[in-house]
Amino acid sequence: MAEKCIPVDKELCSTLSFGTYSFPAEIFYDDLDEYANNFVNWHKQREVEISQILEGEAEVQVLEKKISLRAGDVFLILPHALHMVKKGAGKIARYRTIIFDPVLLYGYKGSYFYEEYYRTFAAQPFYHFADTGKSWEREAAAHLEGLFAGFREVTEHRELCICRHLQQLWLSLCENLSDSSGKVDCSEQEQQRTAVLLNFLHEHYREKFTLDQLAASAHISKGECCRFFKKMVHMTPWEYLLEYRLSRSMELLDKKDLNISEVAEMTGFSTVSYYITEFKKKMGDTPLGYRKNRLK
Repeated sequence: MAEKCIPVDKELCSTLSFGTYSFPAEIFYDDLDEYANNFVNWHKQREVEISQILEGEAEVQVLEKKISLRAGDVFLILPHALHMVKKGAGKIARYRTIIFDPVLLYGYKGSYFYEEYYRTFAAQPFYHFADTGKSWEREAAAHLEGLFAGFREVTEHRELCICRHLQQLWLSLCENLSDSSGKVDCSEQEQQRTAVLLNFLHEHYREKFTLDQLAASAHISKGECCRFFKKMVHMTPWEYLLEYRLSRSMELLDKKDLNISEVAEMTGFSTVSYYITEFKKKMGDTPLGYRKNRLK
């Protein structure tokens, strides 16, 4: 079984389409065990994403802000915000997500609803809340459950009912989360620079390259490159590169016609022994053992 991965373009924008042109919204159920290296790769999208953790723990990172979430917690990712999701400390991490075009909320840009209930709220790329017993949280959770139920059930006026729950949920969030602690202090320039650096690593992970080359891709110094990357991604460039190479190798391990040496070479590892050592550190098994378990 192939490992899941979000397809992206050179700006790390998701190339997936959601719903239909006439009703641009869709529901997803995700298990992070199904993703390479147990994380959803860095990406952004043009739609709004509302997710709820169903089981286990997950770590969500939006630009430089990182937060750990548990079962029941809800998070929102607004359009064009770079983000990733990875498994938390537990053994499982499952969550459900509704992704929708915000036109379902405001109709068209410049409308009253766009100005009053979307533009200001969406200026912040990330929000989250947990059910701590507050009345508005229980109300929001009820609307969210109604929203998910609306997607599952095929009933008369289904789309209208979904939009009703979505607008009620959005109103509750606007009234209670506008000044939340989920604020991300990141400029558009910083977001673009992050995308450039990540894209360079994604394009050249099979090759040998220097820190000078990575820094030059974003027109910054080596020192600034390391500082900035660590701030935004919470890893050094080389730590991220290792994670990315391992995740891409897992995809290749599903191809039985490739031996372990070929997988190591195709994903940029200098030696087979180094690849096996790092793989075992991360996965608790050798690449060969991982492949055998996957193909059972």
